[in-house]
Amino acid sequence: MRATHRHVIHLAIAAVLGGLVGCSGGASGTDADAGAPGASSGAGTPAASKAKAFDPPVTFGKAIPLPVDEDIKDWGFALLGPTLYHRTSEALDAYDTRSGQKLWASPLGREDWYTGKEGQPSDDQTIPPVFARQDGHTGVLFAYADYTKGAGTERDRTDVYLRSVDADSGKVSWTIRLPAPKGATVGDLEPAVIGAEGGTAAVRVLTDTSGSGSDRGESATTYGVDLKSHRVIWQKDAFAGGAVDSGVVVGARLGDEASFQAIDGWHSPQEDLALTGLALTDGSPRWEQEGGTAVEVQQVGGGFFVAGSLRDSRTGALVPSAPDGSFIECFDDRRSVIVCDTEETARGIDARSREVLWTISEDDPARKKPDVQNAFHGAVYAAADADGVILDARTGKGRSLWEGASAYVVNEYATVDIDMEVSPATG
Repeated sequence: MRATHRHVIHLAIAAVLGGLVGCSGGASGTDADAGAPGASSGAGTPAASKAKAFDPPVTFGKAIPLPVDEDIKDWGFALLGPTLYHRTSEALDAYDTRSGQKLWASPLGREDWYTGKEGQPSDDQTIPPVFARQDGHTGVLFAYADYTKGAGTERDRTDVYLRSVDADSGKVSWTIRLPAPKGATVGDLEPAVIGAEGGTAAVRVLTDTSGSGSDRGESATTYGVDLKSHRVIWQKDAFAGGAVDSGVVVGARLGDEASFQAIDGWHSPQEDLALTGLALTDGSPRWEQEGGTAVEVQQVGGGFFVAGSLRDSRTGALVPSAPDGSFIECFDDRRSVIVCDTEETARGIDARSREVLWTISEDDPARKKPDVQNAFHGAVYAAADADGVILDARTGKGRSLWEGASAYVVNEYATVDIDMEVSPATG
């Protein structure tokens, strides 16, 4: 997986850095949509090797390149326990982070990953899988589009599916087809599960409105799906969800002239975009900020998201203690600290009180400002020139140096860099 902008690197993986999300739904696996391609795929295979957890990890073993096929379109990956789950255009694959061994593959079974328009689309999105607990089991959720060429009087058709795969066995638990967007067709870019909480998942589908009066022809539809009944419980057209947090789907309400770029979100020549929060359970409005020409949403977690600056997911309000500056990125350590990084400043913020815990700026005479890569359970993984350094999340003080490619994704068992080299935790 390659990224052209470090902003993009963390845009989608932030949605799954929290790992497992509790869901009350079930995944009996008996009602897969009969029209869904590949619904019977996935075979049981050995579980990941028993690995020791280090919380947080501070030392790592030699990097192990995973045996991935670089000729296959890569959509992203996520860690859960000692297993890495990798979503490609052809399958969901699981790897043991201790050995690098592939544990299982759950093939998709679709003909193409694009809608059949002339030429291959350029799609730079990063769309990792999302986890949800279902009847005591862990489901790995992802969405995909499948193109069917029409015959006779039938029109060409692109359908979008949401699938849950059992995290242990790789067996497909269930697959459902989402209703068609209203007044639009499914676009060339891959749909995405943007998050799941409390038994509901949110799925974003990018759409093409050409021929319906739009000059630009780009929009989106977002769906709420009940993970117990496997049914769509709400659908919001002209809304592009970008993050799920604290029961809110944060995204952009779109005007008629909106356009989308994976690197920097939604834009419009008119001031008709709105940063919006909808209730995850029913799609009802929670808050809205109108009059924008650009909206880019990055999930952080812990009650926060980034849209130009750090914001409160429940209200959309700015967090005044967050640093100002270019290319802001924020990381939830999944305990009590949000770490925000710009080109000028790195800062730790208490997730509950919103108070600044520490700041390291580029003009600090005593310390180099680190380039923050991630945060996990009280540790901040960063780079200071050629050195890897681990900081204490609550004090900002250096804990130790560390060797590793990067902490693109990290948990108690391993770090994984953007090129899918796994470094197992050793201490």
